[in-house]
This record gives sequence, C-alpha cells and structure tokens, in this order.
Amino acid sequence: MTTPAPSHFSSLLQPENIICNLQVDSYPQALKTLLNLLEPQIPNFDTQTILRELIVRERLAPTMVYPGVVLPHLRLSGLPKLVLAAGTSPSGIALENSEQRAHVIFLVLTPQDDLTAYLQFLAGISKQVMEISKEHSDVRLIAGCATPKELCAALALENAKFPKFISVMHLMDPDPITLLESDSLGKVIDTLSNNRICDIPVVDEQGDVRGVVSSEDLLRLSLPEHLLWMHDLTPIIDFEPFSDLLRKAREMNLADFMREEYPSIAPDAPAIQLAKMFLIEKKRQILVMNGQRLLGVVNLGSFISKLFWA
Repeated sequence: MTTPAPSHFSSLLQPENIICNLQVDSYPQALKTLLNLLEPQIPNFDTQTILRELIVRERLAPTMVYPGVVLPHLRLSGLPKLVLAAGTSPSGIALENSEQRAHVIFLVLTPQDDLTAYLQFLAGISKQVMEISKEHSDVRLIAGCATPKELCAALALENAKFPKFISVMHLMDPDPITLLESDSLGKVIDTLSNNRICDIPVVDEQGDVRGVVSSEDLLRLSLPEHLLWMHDLTPIIDFEPFSDLLRKAREMNLADFMREEYPSIAPDAPAIQLAKMFLIEKKRQILVMNGQRLLGVVNLGSFISKLFWA
C-alpha cells in the first residue's frame, strides 16, 4: 500500500538524524555514519547489507541533485515509511569515480513499492536546495551550519512544502559536462573518452546552447557518406579514415561538425513527459532549457535508475 507522501521537511528532518561536519575520510564512510543514525528506525533490517547495496549503487552513479548535494537512496521491502538522515561537510567529501565533492548528503530509505515517496522527496529537496543556493550563491555555506538546529532552520522553513507533482527540473543533472563551440576535435575526443559518456551539449561563453555532439558524430566524421554506401569495407583494413581524422584533431573546431538539432524540454514540464520523449526521439539525452540557456540535462540511464533501480 502506498504511504502518504511527506508534505514538509519538518516532518522528516529531525535533529537526532543530522550530523554537522562529518568527520570521515571517504564517501562510503559517510554513508555508514549516516546509516548508523537510522538504525533505531529500522531495527528489523540488516544495515551491513543495506550499506553494501548503497556503496555499489553510488559507485556507479552518485545521485547528485545539485552541485555539492547528493541524495543516496535505497528502497527496502517491508519498510513502513520514508526515513532520512543528513550530514554536512564544508570541505567536501570526494565522490568515487567523480571529480565532484559532496558538501551535503541526504541518505533516504523508502518503501520498496512506493516510488511516489522517494520522487516527492527528491522534488522537494531539489527545489529547496536550489532556492537556498540562489540566496547564498554557494552550497558550502549551507554545509557550514554548525548545529543540527541551524541546518533544520535553513532547510525546514515554515512554508517550505514539497511540490505537488514531479517536474523535469527535479530529475535533471544540474551540472552536466559541456563543451564550447570553439573547442577542438581533440578536446571532444578527450572529454568523451575520459568521462565515459556518449552525448555532450555544446554551449557558448554565456551558457546558451549551440548544439550537441555525440560518439556517433565522431564515427560519422571518420566515415564519409560514400563509404557508408559500400557493401564491403574489408579493403580498409587499417582504419585509414580514422587516422586521417586524428591527424587533424587539434586543428578542427567543434563548431564545424556539431549537430544543431537536439531534443529539449522546459524545466517545469511534468517529468512523465521525459519518458514519452525518450521513446519518440530515440535519444540518450534531453536538454533542459530556459529559452536558449542550458539549465541541465536528463540522461536516459539516470532517468531509468531513478524510476526503477534501488
């Protein structure tokens, strides 16, 4: 049975479940520390198993809702309601397989069969952190709260309610990797390879979207169209077209081969619209935009994991 979705932070964020200034050396240690706070609320669960599952998931893809703010999450069969623990670190805790650092961590455990509870909290915390960050301009100031009471006061504002429905902005990555249209082909290759991604938005100096580039674009650039019409490419045994392209990698600009057509969506659109777009557009990434300004991206893998994987 679906549990009622929380409506206020004050009903979830309690001082006894908050640690200000986590004194740990790694992200897994931070997860363990926060999980220990929740043990009294989950007495019938094996916390060691929960910790292992959290670590595996976060190593694959840390759930970042805002630069510096992460929301590790697990759904548990038999859990009666959403439980939450929070921790802060002004200096930041290094995330595994990422250059980002976590300054605020919200550990959330929710009932296995209740997607609404998690997404409602995700929407609420995203909205609240964004609003607070607009005021303070740096999330590390939130992380600098000296006591649980201060952090509660900063986040659990009197009129701070969770959104009534999940919007695109609540599921997007607000700090995606981007490239400039003036970057070289070599920079594109380095960025795609080093970050193990397939799609990158291309922006100008003001942050306006100019286009997109993907791994397929590199292949298309390497294999001219007349070669694609050839039934048999076995005579090209040494990847000559690719070698020719690499010789020009530092000379060719991204603006010369990026695609100017891309799927986009407004931040306040219902999140369910993303599912429809992924199916119809058959793309791995959708840009979240306000006019021409890039606000974030939603990647298919991340979207699927937030909906189904926990």
